[in-house]
Amino acid sequence: MVTFVGIVVALVSLIGLALGLFMAADRRTREPGVLFSLWWTPALAAAAGIFMRDPVTFFIGLICFVVAGAALYFERQFTRKVPSVRRRSADSERTTSQAIRTSDRASDKTAS
Repeated sequence: MVTFVGIVVALVSLIGLALGLFMAADRRTREPGVLFSLWWTPALAAAAGIFMRDPVTFFIGLICFVVAGAALYFERQFTRKVPSVRRRSADSERTTSQAIRTSDRASDKTAS
């Protein structure tokens, strides 16, 4: 029974690690992917502790997994990126183009 639990924990950890590496391959999700894969690395240590039936290795891996998860959560909460560039809507572009046309007409009238 213990071996089955160890296999399940190891498979879940490997899937999490693979998902994090897959996320890290994309430029837009590189940083979260690396952090996600690093988060699952201690779970592999916990699975090794289950395989070896070593409670110390299991608990150290489990504690590191929980600490890494908390660090990942708080890092994501406190470093929300604020968009530095405002996206203009179509209305503002239309208004800008109307203003340019109006100023061009006014300058044409004064030049005549």
